[in-house]
Amino acid sequence: MGMTTDSIMTNSEVQTLARRQLHDYDARKPGMVFAEPTFHLALDDAYLVQIETAQLRILRGETVAGYKIGCVSAAVRRQLGTEHAVFGHLFASEIRASPAKLSADEFCCLAIEGELALILDEDIDDIDELRKHPMRFVRSVFPVIELHHYIFRGPSPSAAEIVANNALQAGIVVPAARATAGTADLLDVTVTISDRVEETATVNPLETVYELASRLAAFGIKPRAGEILLTGSPLPLYPVVQDDGIQVQCRGVAAVTATVT
Repeated sequence: MGMTTDSIMTNSEVQTLARRQLHDYDARKPGMVFAEPTFHLALDDAYLVQIETAQLRILRGETVAGYKIGCVSAAVRRQLGTEHAVFGHLFASEIRASPAKLSADEFCCLAIEGELALILDEDIDDIDELRKHPMRFVRSVFPVIELHHYIFRGPSPSAAEIVANNALQAGIVVPAARATAGTADLLDVTVTISDRVEETATVNPLETVYELASRLAAFGIKPRAGEILLTGSPLPLYPVVQDDGIQVQCRGVAAVTATVT
């Protein structure tokens, strides 16, 4: 997916919108511009806004820790109103170690996904090599709780709103010890939330890495050794509330846990 004629904003307009997006994100009111009835954003422009917003965060001292692919399953695409997978940036300042305490006040409509993440062992310089030999690039695989600001301000969920809001990304909870889940193609991931959710999905964590790297490459972004890639979840986003206990588990690796306070 590269740039298309769907991109209609000037650089100045992208920069102005990115500054507004960051201001709203910092205020825990992400994406307020989408509540304006006349506002429209093309999908390519939404990616440019996301990337520019990330650059603003880097300029003020934050560090990109990796990237995510989202909306990889039919269930999540139906839930979020998009037909395509999307990418987002992960920031080191929003990585928490398990067991984590999550203050609901720090988020705007907190929701979680349980999924597998991996740490890159080398830079992804060759997309074709990644497709042929993905394990060559992987240092470790482990479960995470992905955190989201789960809110849409437009008249209905849209891919552009998801993308401009950094794929709804609000951080991750990672295992305290980075033991790997191994190199098996298929791994089970179980999400438990208090006594109301217990669901398991079987996933191949390498299946989406090529698509993520390809989408990033279309915008000149190259994942590097040591960065984290979130591989997406076939399970839906689960809204969580105060006093919820969250656990994401993959066989052979310590469970990742969090409590909402």
